Order: sequence, then structure tokens, then C-alpha cells
Amino acid sequence: MILRPVQLRAVDQLRDAFGRVRRVLLVAPTGFGKTACAAELMLRAYQRGRRVLFLVHRREIVKDTARRMRAGGVPCGVAMVGEPRTDDRVQVASIQTITARELVFALGRGDLVVFDEAHHCDADTYRAIAAVYPEPFILGLTATPERSDRRGLRDAFDEIVIGATVAELVRLELLAPIDVVGPAKRQSALSATPLEAYQRHALGRPTVAFVESVGASRAFAAALGEQGIAAAHLDGNTPARRREAILEDFDAGRLDVLSNVFVLTEGWDSHRAEVCLLARGCDAPGPFLQMIGRVRRFGDHLTKRALLIDLCGAVWQHRMPDAHREWTLDGLAKRAANDDGDAIRQCPECGAVYVAADYPGACPNGHERPAPPPREVKPAPLVRITSVVERAEMQREFDRLSQLARERRWKPKAVGALFKQRFGFWPAGFRETRRVA
Repeated sequence: MILRPVQLRAVDQLRDAFGRVRRVLLVAPTGFGKTACAAELMLRAYQRGRRVLFLVHRREIVKDTARRMRAGGVPCGVAMVGEPRTDDRVQVASIQTITARELVFALGRGDLVVFDEAHHCDADTYRAIAAVYPEPFILGLTATPERSDRRGLRDAFDEIVIGATVAELVRLELLAPIDVVGPAKRQSALSATPLEAYQRHALGRPTVAFVESVGASRAFAAALGEQGIAAAHLDGNTPARRREAILEDFDAGRLDVLSNVFVLTEGWDSHRAEVCLLARGCDAPGPFLQMIGRVRRFGDHLTKRALLIDLCGAVWQHRMPDAHREWTLDGLAKRAANDDGDAIRQCPECGAVYVAADYPGACPNGHERPAPPPREVKPAPLVRITSVVERAEMQREFDRLSQLARERRWKPKAVGALFKQRFGFWPAGFRETRRVA
């Protein structure tokens, strides 16, 4: 396997880290080639007689991952119910398969377990895996080392290796540069309908749209079809074969637009995709960066320039795609100390109160979350965005407003309302840093 210099650097850093600790997390942007780095370490382990288990978070990508491993020179089998068992020392399996004890692959001390998309490994999942495999080395791979509740991965890993930054990969011409259009500030409503935005800014360019609800996504795809634009909708209930056919049609140029709901955020790559149409809210930086990453691979289009159409202006909250982000095992360094805990939700069906991130699709009693109402459209001019307000300036403004609130005895919500009026979103995670007694 031939690795780029930036990947070889990451492999060397990982080997150094494994000389100190047993659990290491590799963080690098989508398109860096984290799987290729893992495959290199896996091949070296295999050549030394070690056994390796590569874990993915969805059953449907097990076979595709195994195929990519074999293409990279790593002989491997598939550990999955319904598939023939092999005696390969390298196996690819889903986390669900292993944690359910459906198949147990023998590993010992000195062997290797690799977690793909490691930000999906919550504490309970990690403990379950560790109970089955307490001895081997553990490698995690992710572009965004935060869980859905914005917590880091310190409970699962001992050391972090930063493979590269987005800006570095753009400079090396390994990721396509990207332009951004959106409203002049963050807003909760869409600044245009997805159809209007596509026709105005992306017509004729291969586009992947991220839409908030199944109904809205289906309507968007249907509206495109009425305009003679080849489009298809995908969601979590789309049958696997149908999904594969749709993605193949997009790669082959038979489809111009993919509209999806929580399906293509990660684990899918298409060098053909050029435009990311973000027609939904996005309160966390992880999904925001994952979605943008889908359109930044060059493939054979070496002059490609990607486009983000950000209809709610999430970029104003999460910063420009190429901005430097200091990732740590506690998540984003500048926000880790400010995060104020877990969002709480109540089930309208049975009244159960629970932590939202622990049950993203249904309440603890299995009642599915009702579909969100259609996001309101509040027309606003879509302008090219080249820079946004940095977090340091937002913090200074939050401190100033907090000081005024004490001096003038404002109501508690006044600071948040004034902050939102200026920046377009509530100051979740901000804490006053210069309070004087």
C-alpha cells in the first residue's frame, strides 16, 4: 500500500503513541485517508502474526469495508451472521454483532482492535467491547472526536494523534477548496426553499442535500423531478438494494441530486459530489463538518471547487469549513470547559423524561420521536461568506452583556436574547470569563 507523506507521518505518530499507551485515537478530516493509515498498521500487525478486528458502526457497510481492506493489501474475512466463517487473522465486523455476542473473534494481548467512526462509541458500547477484548491495542478513527452529546472520548482513549488539518490538506491539494453561500447571519428558519437554492446556485452540479425530515426530502426530490432534474430521496428506511442502486446511479451520472435524511452524513464517499446543500438545522459542529466532507474529495476532477449552500447559516455558529479547530480527547478545546450538560427530552406518548443523546430515535420505552414540523422558510438573501466572527469576539460580547445585565438588573434571559439578536443563535456553552466581584 502506497501512502502519502502526510499519512506516513500519521502512521509514525501512531506507532510512537502505541509505544506509550494501548488506546490511541487518530483524528483527521474526511478525505485524509484514515482507513488507509489503519490498513497499514493492520498489515504490519498481520505480518507479525497478530490478529486484528476492524469494527464499523453499521452492518450494511461491513462487506464494503472488507472489500476496501482487501484492495489495500490486507487479507481479511467478514464476521457477520449469515456469512461463512473464515480463519483469517483479520476480520471486519459491526459493533452490534460483537456486543450482542453473536460472534466472538479470539484476540489476545498485543492484538489490535480498530474502531471506525469512533465518535459513535458511547461509554456503554466501549465497556461492552472491552469486556470481550480486555487485552489488545485499540485504535480509533474519526474526523470529529465528539459524541452526539458533545462529549469527548477520554473514557475510551488514552492519547490523540492529529493526522492533519483541513487547511493543510487543501494546501497540499488533497481536498478541494470550498465556497460558502448563506444568509448574512445564523437563523432558525431556512433562508430559501431547497429548490430555490439549488436552482439559483447549484443548477447542473452534482449535489447532495441534507434535509431535516423525510417529507421535506421527498418533496424536494419530487419538485426537482418536475423540473426535469434527475433526483432521488434516501432515508433510514430505504431498502439496502434500493440505496445501493441510487448511489451507483449518482456515481455514474444518471442522477444529479441526492436528497437524504440522516443517511449520507458519514460512511459514504463520492468523488463526483460537488455541492453540499444544507437544508436543516445543525447545532453541533461534528455533523456539520461530516456533511461538508462529503463533497471535498477530488477524484479525477483535479480542478474541482466545492460549494456549501448553508440555508440556516450554521457556518456563523460553527465557523468556516477550513477554520482551525483544536480537537482534544475532551472534544473541542475551547468549548469543553463551557459545555453545560445534556439536553433533556420528554416523550409525549408515555411521559418518560430522558437524556436526548442516549435515545436519539425513540424514548426508553420504544416510542418513536414524532417527525419535526416542516422548517419555516424566512426568505433572506444568500450571499457569499468568506469569513465569520471568531469565537473570541463572541466571548467578549457575552462578557460585556453579562456585565451590563448585572449593572442594570436585566431579566435572566436578556443576555441570551441580545446575543442571539447579534449572532443569530443562543449562546449555549458560553460562560462569563471576566466577572469582577
